[in-house]
Amino acid sequence: MRCTSALIILAMAMFLGQAAAQQANPSGSYQQTCSNISIKKGNLYAQCQDEKGKTHSAKLSNYEKCPADIANKNGSLECAHTHNAPPEPPGPYRESCKDIRMRGSTLHAVCKSADGREAPAKLNDANHCMQGVTNINGVLSCVVSDVLPPGSYLATCKDIRWQATTLHASCNNGKDQWLPTELHDAHKCTGDIANNEGKLRCTALKKVERR
Repeated sequence: MRCTSALIILAMAMFLGQAAAQQANPSGSYQQTCSNISIKKGNLYAQCQDEKGKTHSAKLSNYEKCPADIANKNGSLECAHTHNAPPEPPGPYRESCKDIRMRGSTLHAVCKSADGREAPAKLNDANHCMQGVTNINGVLSCVVSDVLPPGSYLATCKDIRWQATTLHASCNNGKDQWLPTELHDAHKCTGDIANNEGKLRCTALKKVERR
């Protein structure tokens, strides 16, 4: 019995020691994409993922002198000073999203859907959203206040938005599958913008035959 009690006490001590070590780790956005975090002689060590998901051994010296966020920049630990951090795009998404941050040109956040559930969301090239960003049922999208180009695609596509001169949408391929698609220089299309099996295409208008 004494041996069993000693083992239990030892296990609890080890657990409490690990918990204390975890609590001692400095806060920062790096914890979302880094693991095996440890501190040795004033240096912060971790295994951090780059933008492609590959893990790297990372080190940040004198981490305690970092006045702002400790961030994972493509697999490396960095002290992200406020004035160097990419600006977060404006928009109504701020009202229903949290944990908002920019990694390069990609916007990351945790956003609410229509039923109140929260899930991670991201928007590539968010810095190109000239009119801001909005949250549409848990999906981050560029705000589109301009008139969308006419075309038959409107009947079978959704999540339609402008991004510079490129038209983005999710279109039905006829098999109840919604595929992401885009049409570059859509403003130059003088014919019909159509949904061709889930892909946006600029097609010539059919001429009406005269009788």
